[in-house]
Amino acid sequence: MGMVHVGLDIGTTNITMVVLDLEAGRLLPAISLANPQLQTGELYSYAQDPHAIEQAVRTLLAKVSSPIASICVTGQVHGILYYDASGLAVSPLYTWLDRRAMEQVDGIDSQQLLLEKTGVLLPSGYGLLAHYANRRLGKVPSDAAGFCGILEYVTSRLVGKPIDKSDPSCLGPFGAFDPISSTFEERVLLEVLGSKEKQFLGSCKPFEVAGYTRDSVAVTYPVGDNQAGFFGLVSDWFRSALVSMGTSGQISLFSTNTQCPSSMELRPFLGQGYLHVGATLTAGKAYETLHDLIASILRSAGMDISDEAVFDLMKKEGKNKGIPGSLSVDTRFNGSRKEPNIRGSIGPVNLENLTFGNLVLGTIDGIVDELYQFGLESGQVFAAVESIVATGSSVRKNLLFREALNRKFNRSTIVAQVDDGAGFGAALIGAVAIGALSLPQVKTVVASMIRS
Repeated sequence: MGMVHVGLDIGTTNITMVVLDLEAGRLLPAISLANPQLQTGELYSYAQDPHAIEQAVRTLLAKVSSPIASICVTGQVHGILYYDASGLAVSPLYTWLDRRAMEQVDGIDSQQLLLEKTGVLLPSGYGLLAHYANRRLGKVPSDAAGFCGILEYVTSRLVGKPIDKSDPSCLGPFGAFDPISSTFEERVLLEVLGSKEKQFLGSCKPFEVAGYTRDSVAVTYPVGDNQAGFFGLVSDWFRSALVSMGTSGQISLFSTNTQCPSSMELRPFLGQGYLHVGATLTAGKAYETLHDLIASILRSAGMDISDEAVFDLMKKEGKNKGIPGSLSVDTRFNGSRKEPNIRGSIGPVNLENLTFGNLVLGTIDGIVDELYQFGLESGQVFAAVESIVATGSSVRKNLLFREALNRKFNRSTIVAQVDDGAGFGAALIGAVAIGALSLPQVKTVVASMIRS
């Protein structure tokens, strides 16, 4: 085995390492460690421990037996943590699921106040809004020298110094960022930071190296998981859409057009163009919510049944007794990015259709339909799409999700046979950054590996 390229995916649930051996033309089995929630005692908080995340990363890297040529960090974006003058974290990581911006201070929540002050509505969980909320809640640590995302933090710890830049794919989720000019809106920065003198992260170049580890391994600036996943899983950018189903859901469409529907986000894509992205707050989480309901009913009836057995039962009932379209489930159980306070619903319900199997199929169809609606709104960009590349444990493990994709999108569906698409994409980005791969070569590697 020659030198390898490592992608590190700092996910909400797991921290995963992907190792790419280009010389042998293969991916080593991905290795993951859990990334649990950190209890802060705040009902609105969804936090994690940045020190534990760093230790998990170092534990994973220690398992690589071959010499490492490059490392690229990807994973969850939107959230923030605070660090001191030495670059060490002095707060939890407040993740994209955190809702502190919806807490009222002096009769108004931070999201609404920022909108009134600047005219800019930032979705709950976005980094600049989280900092704005912390300032109002008195939650900014006294020894904080600055704040950044977990991807910037892990990258800085690997290269041994704070970094003052990041890939635009990571900057956008902080909010108020123009993906075309790669700059933040000054009026929002001034209101959020409270001073013109305070600086924030700048944009790096595509595939730029941030520094080197103590062992002289090149570490690129981090890349957002959406862009890394598209880079690692889609070989035909114009004619394929990426559908990702994890805790949340996303549909990503590549375009060189800077105009996209207001319901979707325009995200920079490694200097090659843009992704038009429709993102939901629940996908797998909605299905998990239905699982928890079914499990509680069965256990209340005295059944000793495992979570896995409940999932198996749901698949069986959906396949054998569910009738597609007979029960509609709106799966916006935790709102949407544009409407955080909206909630889901089930109906119309009649005397015949409220069944176990129909609830399962209705929930799956609701998850898929929320993504499909984004596609319809994107017009000609979506019309050019001939195939769907689907990723996530839901589509790999559950035939019902694949059938729903085929039924709703009416296009061929390719289920990516890669354990962690974002991690794979990050490994490829590192390889490009040090000149081990060209962009045309990347597309060839992707086309061969996502089906292998």
